[in-house]
Amino acid sequence: MKKEMKIILLADGFVGSEITKFLIKNYYEDIAAIFCTEKNDIYKLANQSKLSCKIFEDEKILKKQLEKIEFDIGILAWWPNILSNNIISLANTGFINTHNSYLPNNRGKHPYFWAIVEEIDYGVTIHWVDEGIDSGDIIKQKKIKYTWEDNSETIYLKSLKELIKLFSETYPLMKNKNIKSFPQKKNGSHHYSSELDKFSQIDLEKDYKARDLLNIIRARTTSSD
Repeated sequence: MKKEMKIILLADGFVGSEITKFLIKNYYEDIAAIFCTEKNDIYKLANQSKLSCKIFEDEKILKKQLEKIEFDIGILAWWPNILSNNIISLANTGFINTHNSYLPNNRGKHPYFWAIVEEIDYGVTIHWVDEGIDSGDIIKQKKIKYTWEDNSETIYLKSLKELIKLFSETYPLMKNKNIKSFPQKKNGSHHYSSELDKFSQIDLEKDYKARDLLNIIRARTTSSD
């Protein structure tokens, strides 16, 4: 008899909520446990579905909890915390992450901002998790087209929808082991939250190209964090 795949879901935010709904509706038997950041919609969904759901406290406690569960894949669905190898190594196959950039472009924070100011490809990616930040092998990705009419808000919202769609298309392939991953190219970029405000400052005494100035303005036009 073919062994069923068991997953651990670490979910947060809108993307995490939608992926949780998708998995509960279509792959309920695969879910070994769900972890969330607080008693939010994801927590309510899990409890209504009679699934084990725990609120994340810290990595030490998470490790003890996961050591009691046999699972093949851990899924980070908009998960805000970086996991160490102590956690990653507990999965029989590994952990996957959902990231709203077209890797290797813009690993890390605020990829929608940097895509606009750097004028590079933007999109969504599902990739294996390693000890780096958004640096693991790519499982599936999709580009998102954007124009001068777009700003950070519009491409960010597009990426949420596309990431949920990409996951719903990719998970069945992973479950049936019908997909191959590939390493990221060596070139690419990585950004931290601390870079955002400094790069966004407009110096009234400095000369700018018109396109660079407009890119900064539309890259900061967002209510997203």
